[in-house]
Amino acid sequence: MANYDEDTAFLGQKGPFFVILFFLLNAIYISTGFHGLYIVFVGASPSHHCRVADGNLSEEWMKASIPNETVNGKLQPSQCRRYSLETVRNLSALGYSPLEVNLTDITAETCVDGWSYSTEIYHSTIVSEVRQKEGSLRVSGG
Repeated sequence: MANYDEDTAFLGQKGPFFVILFFLLNAIYISTGFHGLYIVFVGASPSHHCRVADGNLSEEWMKASIPNETVNGKLQPSQCRRYSLETVRNLSALGYSPLEVNLTDITAETCVDGWSYSTEIYHSTIVSEVRQKEGSLRVSGG
């Protein structure tokens, strides 16, 4: 078995080229490490629910238009469904309050108008920015 020191003796001692190259390569690796840690924060998916366009809805009806579901034993607003906005607007226009209506009888729909993201923890993330851009492209593109 060959000795490592003997095999690499032709490279010579650690001179200025070695030192410069060492620091330049480490600068690249350190900055890459920061980018790896950065994605943990900007790539987070904040809590969200379907966007409800206000369209003359009271705050009470806007909150009631998102069905609740149990996730990990906790009751929270659904992230992917909302009650039919047309039906909710009709009930609101007829003067009903959400407490007077059995909301579970209203058909649910997917998040047609996009999502509203919580800013409690993160002001903005990649997820919230991309989803907002997708929604504006879809709406303007027809």
